[in-house]
Amino acid sequence: MVEVIIAAVAGVLGAALASWATVRAARTARSSAVETAQISKEIRPAEIEFVDVSLVDPEDLEDEERAALVPPGNRGATAILDVKVRNTGGETAYIYRLRMRTWDVRDVAQPSLPQVLRHQPDERGRAGISRPLRVGPSHSYRGRRDDDYGERRISQVLAPGEVDRFLVLMDSPVCFFRANISVFFNGECKAEVSDRKFLREPPIWVDADSMMEMLRRRLEECGPFAMWGHQRVSAAEAGRRSLASYGECLADAAAIYSLIGRTSDLAYAAIHASRSRIPEMHQALGLD
Repeated sequence: MVEVIIAAVAGVLGAALASWATVRAARTARSSAVETAQISKEIRPAEIEFVDVSLVDPEDLEDEERAALVPPGNRGATAILDVKVRNTGGETAYIYRLRMRTWDVRDVAQPSLPQVLRHQPDERGRAGISRPLRVGPSHSYRGRRDDDYGERRISQVLAPGEVDRFLVLMDSPVCFFRANISVFFNGECKAEVSDRKFLREPPIWVDADSMMEMLRRRLEECGPFAMWGHQRVSAAEAGRRSLASYGECLADAAAIYSLIGRTSDLAYAAIHASRSRIPEMHQALGLD
């Protein structure tokens, strides 16, 4: 009888142990699966997203930034991209290239100014001395242009969750353009922002006072006569032609703002204000 009882108890204990082992194995498997998923989640690949991309004017930069980035005498013929990016992945991102593809490019020509005659006659009708002709972030990159779209070699390192800002000098002196901006990182990984519209600040000559001062100085250099194209004309006639050119350039600039729906901008109002002052400029310069 005792043997029977012992055997029954042993059977119950064996079944209980087997059940416990099965439950423990299942729990261990679930725990391992959770840990594996957590580890996989923690080591997500690097992922770059654009926070913002905009244009900045060289005059808005600090002196040291401007000196390192913009070639002397070339401030009006460049586009400086202000790029802000974030690494939303789980690994460090190594950004090594930026590319800008542009289209729908529109520009406004600078108003023509009278040219100084190489030899101005003096009061006795003899050739005088020739007069000189005056020609009117964390990192910055200024590299060679690798293709038609505008490409720069850069070197940025972003830890997971980190945000960075850097400046890139591109070959685009135009007034308005649309572009796709791409950055390449960690091999052939790429992040891109598409169809961004970029409108540069109007050049200094849009301001009527600035243009009038430029023209005044040029007329003083010219004396009584000036060159307009290949034609020798009086300085007054050259000044009138210059102001006519100025009006045409202002109209072209206003047309770009109208085309892209930016007629509420202060710059658009400033362009029209300058156009209305052209008759006043004629009088102030004595060209009537």
